[in-house]
Amino acid sequence: MTQNRTSYKICLVTVTLSDGGAERCAATLSHFFVNQGFEVHHLVFSGRIEYDYSGEVMHLAQHVSGSNGIVSRIKRFTILKKYLKEQNFDFVIDFRVKRFFLQEFIIHNYLYKNHIQTIHSNKLDSYMPKNKFLDNLLNKNCKQLIAVSKGIEEKIKTEYNFKNIHQIYNPIDFEKIKEVKSESIDFKGDFIVAAGSMNKNVKQFDHLIECYSKSNLPDKNIKLIILGDGKLKQDWIDLADRIGQKENIIFKGNVENPFAYYSKALFTVLTSKYEGLPMVLIESLACETPVVAYNCETGPSEIINHLQNGLLVENQNKEAMIAAINTFYEDKNLYLHCKNNCKTSISKFEVENIGNQWLSLFKQLKNER
Repeated sequence: MTQNRTSYKICLVTVTLSDGGAERCAATLSHFFVNQGFEVHHLVFSGRIEYDYSGEVMHLAQHVSGSNGIVSRIKRFTILKKYLKEQNFDFVIDFRVKRFFLQEFIIHNYLYKNHIQTIHSNKLDSYMPKNKFLDNLLNKNCKQLIAVSKGIEEKIKTEYNFKNIHQIYNPIDFEKIKEVKSESIDFKGDFIVAAGSMNKNVKQFDHLIECYSKSNLPDKNIKLIILGDGKLKQDWIDLADRIGQKENIIFKGNVENPFAYYSKALFTVLTSKYEGLPMVLIESLACETPVVAYNCETGPSEIINHLQNGLLVENQNKEAMIAAINTFYEDKNLYLHCKNNCKTSISKFEVENIGNQWLSLFKQLKNER
């Protein structure tokens, strides 16, 4: 473990501590930072706390009951302002998307100090206003933008004039995954797996369901297990029923230990419309399970080495996805070759490597003050 001589007080800001890749990234980094002797706080705006984390939690929603009306907003603002002022963090690292400009403008410029913003999606307007003038207003006091993939970094440089941008991948903790991946699951038999939120159709589970149903896998009694939850879940259940795959496609919802499913799957499939750095691919590979994914604009090509640890499929090409699924099941030599390369192929994402990059960034920013 890296020995660090400077102890920092860090605030990790998330909407929840469950469900998403950005939230899991914050939780994983919290373990690393605490192991360095840092004081770590999680500022959670709402929602559930399910991920394993280190440090203290300030759950803002638990301090203000009632609706999301103006009175509740003012109360939350007052509590947040007092909390951040009293804690006086060395760095505030924000993992949230930014949907309400005025709210975020106030938080960024009147509450945060030493603010670092992470960008986890290719869809930049989830984090940064399209209007360059508004973006300059929002991020004028931001010390650093962190892009979680090289593709996102290049896109920000191309579309915005923001100078303080740095690329750091999301981390993966191999040791923690090793501890839990062998746990039992509530399923017997062969299956492939996919995972993600169902609140929006970013993951395009309709593509996945269609491609699986047209592949050779149902006839071979290879099931499809989908992990995740959200308001579109019933739509996907109904779709599976309509196309006669109700018995073959199993919806498990949110599970406490997705790694146990990844490790027992034949392979993991991703059919997203867009991504930032899809953690499901990295987590699957960490469980020594190869992957098949659309080569969407950012993310998959920085994780998958085609024909070495998985298959990159032409972006949004359903016929190519069907062929890739069939190939990975039928070509045993290719499949085993990819499976053997899984873990070593993602060593660059190991938490110690990524954590040390954060330490270097903190030192750099501290020296610039």
